[in-house]
Amino acid sequence: MMKKISYYFAIAALTVWVMNSCERDSIVSDAANFSDPVAVASGNKRIERGNITSFADLSKGVKLRTWTIPNSAKVTNLDGRLLSKVDLIHVQFDEPGDYEVRLQSEFEVDSVALDTTFNVSVLDYIETKLEIESIDAGFSDQTPEQITMYEGGTIHFKDISLGNPNRRKWSLPGGDPSSAGGISVDDDELVKKISVAYPTIGTYDLTLVSWRQYPDGAKDTLHLKDYIKVIENIDPPVLTSITESLSGVIHLNYNLPVKITSDIVPNLILKADGVEVGISSAEINTNDNRVVDITPAVNIKSNQLATISYDGMGGLMRINDIPAEEFTDQVVGLYIPPNLVDAAIYGFEDGGTGWMAASDNVGQISFSDEQAASGNYSMRMEATQNAKWTRSWSWKDGSVFALEQGMKVTIEFKMWIDPSFTDSAIGPWIIKTEAPFPGTQFWTGVAGLPKGEWITINKESAKVWTAPSSGNYFIAFRFEKKGVVYIDDIKVYEPE
Repeated sequence: MMKKISYYFAIAALTVWVMNSCERDSIVSDAANFSDPVAVASGNKRIERGNITSFADLSKGVKLRTWTIPNSAKVTNLDGRLLSKVDLIHVQFDEPGDYEVRLQSEFEVDSVALDTTFNVSVLDYIETKLEIESIDAGFSDQTPEQITMYEGGTIHFKDISLGNPNRRKWSLPGGDPSSAGGISVDDDELVKKISVAYPTIGTYDLTLVSWRQYPDGAKDTLHLKDYIKVIENIDPPVLTSITESLSGVIHLNYNLPVKITSDIVPNLILKADGVEVGISSAEINTNDNRVVDITPAVNIKSNQLATISYDGMGGLMRINDIPAEEFTDQVVGLYIPPNLVDAAIYGFEDGGTGWMAASDNVGQISFSDEQAASGNYSMRMEATQNAKWTRSWSWKDGSVFALEQGMKVTIEFKMWIDPSFTDSAIGPWIIKTEAPFPGTQFWTGVAGLPKGEWITINKESAKVWTAPSSGNYFIAFRFEKKGVVYIDDIKVYEPE
């Protein structure tokens, strides 16, 4: 039986060849010394329909050659020759799809044979199309020519263009956002689907341009004139979300422009952890008249639960005088200060590589997937005897974090206290990496805390520490009596 050996050797970059493929002489010059079976895809194997790519048999001593190409493709350089006599073929693919080109060669030496298959992906021409996935509005009507809907509605678009485009740009006059895309392959992929709000009455065009960056695909433009018709909404404004800004102002975000015709502070009730908080003012946002700015008399902390209510009896209404409806105990999305430490390292999702047992540790430190407050890993600390200390820290290259002199910081972490834990407290520390190693302990008593479940420990109300000097800092945890505790999701932040 003939011993078959298949060879594939790539000696040329895979670049798009459109009608001007390389000739065999230029290929053979690079392969003049080949004596073994060699097959080359000398053109791009991912092309647009109608284009040409090339394949070459550079072998010596071929006795019989067989090319197999798809029925929908054609060889453009036969010039009256038999296909089996051509060692370099230019193949034109006219239909989109995934195809195979196969080369089988037999040689004067019977023990050698060549059997190679090339995979070719053929993409269609770019044809820009879009789809309306859904419309969120009190009223909407959709025809092929136009969408009619209430002001304040949102349309969810999807780019369904043919030809595998990887670039797109939306132009959406009257919408929010009014444009998107046209930046880069990665950024444009993020707006393959896009949600657009239309807050203002009017009739608006829509334009979507799509193209392909590799292999090149010519831009195609879909322009829909007067496609979006926004009419007066006779419904009350809809409260879409309640958020807090960095400055502590609470935003009531509505779907439509609103106005305030009289003081609504007496009609509002703001609470933090169930205790009523005074309100200094309530007014329309100067940059967006769909937003009501509520300024609390005191700043609400990010670790509190804030709710707000409106009795519907004040002067909050749409521009067309339709009153805003009442709402009760709606949760405020409070501003969360940024974490100053790396979430992967201090959430142990790096498998604990950013931490290690401290130099004076006498316990067992490991990084476990047995318990995790979030993700897959947490830090497990076990003291097998009463001794100082069971201690772990992040004093490693790449794990420390920077603090500037005068920064006021505190700590938050999640803890699972095993029933075996016998110490009365655990000590998280923030310590500078340079002598004389200034730092502070955020002492945490555990008496009365639940065991066998994850709990969040936030030290903001107990201690805020001022960094004594600028530099790099690390975190350590320690305790001294027998038992097991798990730590996860450590956060260092500047309180508001």
